[in-house]
Amino acid sequence: MSLTHESATGRVTGDRSTGLLDRANRVLSSRTAFVVVLVAFLLVGFLFAVTIHVPASAAPDERRHIGNIMLYAARPWNAGPFLQDVDASKLWLGEVTRFPAYLYYYLMSFPAKGTQALGLHLEQTVMVLRSIDVLAAGAGLYALRAMFRNAGVPTAIGLLATVVTASTGRYAWQAATISYDAPSMAAFFLFAAVAVKVARGGGLRTLAWLVVTAMLALMFKYSQAPLVLAGAFFAVLFRYRVDGFSWLRHPVRRAVSGFRERPWRSVVLVVIGGALLALVLERFGVNLLVYRALNPDCAEIHSRDACMNFGIFRRNYNAVRTHDLEVAAGTLEPFRPVSFLWMWITTYFRSLFFFWGPSLPWRPNTAVVLFGAVASVGAVAIAMTQMRRVLRNAAMWWLAAVPVAYTVAVLCFNAATAVNLRQDFAFSGRYLLPVLPMIAAVVLLGLASWIRRLHGRAATVAWVVVIVVGVVLFVFYNPISAFFPYANSAAWYSSWARDVLPQWLTGVRS
Repeated sequence: MSLTHESATGRVTGDRSTGLLDRANRVLSSRTAFVVVLVAFLLVGFLFAVTIHVPASAAPDERRHIGNIMLYAARPWNAGPFLQDVDASKLWLGEVTRFPAYLYYYLMSFPAKGTQALGLHLEQTVMVLRSIDVLAAGAGLYALRAMFRNAGVPTAIGLLATVVTASTGRYAWQAATISYDAPSMAAFFLFAAVAVKVARGGGLRTLAWLVVTAMLALMFKYSQAPLVLAGAFFAVLFRYRVDGFSWLRHPVRRAVSGFRERPWRSVVLVVIGGALLALVLERFGVNLLVYRALNPDCAEIHSRDACMNFGIFRRNYNAVRTHDLEVAAGTLEPFRPVSFLWMWITTYFRSLFFFWGPSLPWRPNTAVVLFGAVASVGAVAIAMTQMRRVLRNAAMWWLAAVPVAYTVAVLCFNAATAVNLRQDFAFSGRYLLPVLPMIAAVVLLGLASWIRRLHGRAATVAWVVVIVVGVVLFVFYNPISAFFPYANSAAWYSSWARDVLPQWLTGVRS
């Protein structure tokens, strides 16, 4: 499929494209176009890495992530990743001895030690670590390219979906702050690239890599478990619908044959898989056996008073007490499903493209938000009419099913929190970032399929409208346009940004 010709999942409808669209399709399908997108994203990411305040005022978790990295950086080079007997004064960092996502902190401690050896101060060290996260997010875009290619998504459509991801404000800003989100998403995109290959016809080796990449994604961020499980489930389900379980027959004989045919690749698979399996068993296995939870509650390991140093534990504890007191007093507000759903949709949309944190007021332009919302709803509505033409193979079904299942799971989780505590904890568009590329690809495929079935002037008008709307969205929704017009106080900017960037850009006097 191209932008103007036959879909890989549909039939030929004739060449109704202009020469300009044909040339645009060739350009978007080129490797050079992807390199340009990747380099542009990295440059923007590096800009924000040195621009955003240290720690990020609108992302209070960055302070905790920095603290965890520095905790590991203070240890000897050969100390290993496992912590024991951490002092209660350190629990503001969270429960660090059995926390599942420790691997990110441990790995990032090595460049932190390097910056300390060079004599860099904390702000400079943070900027270096942020830049590493930007590189991880760039690797995620490369993994997306592999995922779309493995799924059979046309190269031009895959590139446009990658552009949507790279130009989403939260993806860029999150990459430019210290957290395990950027590398964990890169690991998930790598997992997704393998999953669609399994769905389309991969063998036992591909299935083994699916398990390995799943373990990698979980070690970076354990809360991705529902997403990873959904991805693995649908990959195997859609493969089963085509081939049954015939592709799993004679596993031992085929594994031995695979070792003989590709010994070095097999060794790499076994070594990486074995190392990750050991880490998974040490952390998740022990946690489940001893504490019956992937991430044990802080109070299961330390005293409640000591755990009150941890902001998230203190928040949750106080929320439960407040809820119980309101129930006892009969003053608990009733749960309103319609109001909750509207708040959920609007909060997720705005915080995905125009993030504001709890510590800084930041409200995006209402007209810009409405334009983007209407355009998004319209695009999804049109794409829905084309799903029978788009969803013609297992990989395309995977790209559609996983985001739907995951989004419903996130909605249910937030609804449960609202019902049980009357709180809106973890209400943020960033939780939908991992499935945003798949949603974008399916919607773009639907739009392309719809336009190809129009004739004459109608097709021309449709192309013009889609292109103009896309350009306008990019102009107002790209990370730079969605940041600087709204971040107009010194609390948003690093000392470097306050000294170097012009006042007309930041609104801040140096």
